[in-house]
Amino acid sequence: MSDKTPIEKISDVINDFANHTVSAIAKTYYAINPDKKPTYAGVGNDLDLSLLEVGDIISVHGINSPEVAGLLRPITKLILGFMSGSHWCHTAIYAGNGEIIEAWAPCVRKVDAEILRTADDVEVRRVNTTEDIKKKAVKFCESKIGLPYNYNWMFVIPIFYPSAKKIENDKYYCSELVWAAYKVAGNIDINAYPEFKITPPICGYAIAPQNIADNDKLEVIARADGRKSLNNH
Repeated sequence: MSDKTPIEKISDVINDFANHTVSAIAKTYYAINPDKKPTYAGVGNDLDLSLLEVGDIISVHGINSPEVAGLLRPITKLILGFMSGSHWCHTAIYAGNGEIIEAWAPCVRKVDAEILRTADDVEVRRVNTTEDIKKKAVKFCESKIGLPYNYNWMFVIPIFYPSAKKIENDKYYCSELVWAAYKVAGNIDINAYPEFKITPPICGYAIAPQNIADNDKLEVIARADGRKSLNNH
């Protein structure tokens, strides 16, 4: 017998529908454009990728990925920008060897870190912990590659339930994955708003990208906005 709540069961049905739809759109895009590299399709920036270290967390703003028909920019602007009051709309983790891991519709994936330079603006944050814990966090994310994307944050209502974020899940949204990774690796909570929150940035029980960006215990290592970058060493 399932121990899921009614809202979780409804969310699962909607997630399945969304995942099948987005997967079909992405599959069609890459069938038509087999040589296209993954892109956020923002205005671009000049982030110094040499500053990245294993376990670094990247906050991203300005995404309009063509493999999902450009739907992400209006959705993130509406839900995360207008309704929530957030600036950052995506989170990824640096895995080393010039690659990042991210929960990105339709699934968790590992891609070339060059994609970060295709966003409007980005910030790189470093967790004050051991190299071992950082590697374990990356290992956790690697173990989730291929799992479907968690669309719950898009449906608004599910974020008002504690199940809006889970450490062990069968699907993840971007900031949920990175948050869970550090919880498992070293019981480190990178969520600036761990309790229920209905004031801007509004996130309910969910962990939005802005929740991580607002954690002042994380060190900002680099910033890049448009074609102008400010790197902090």
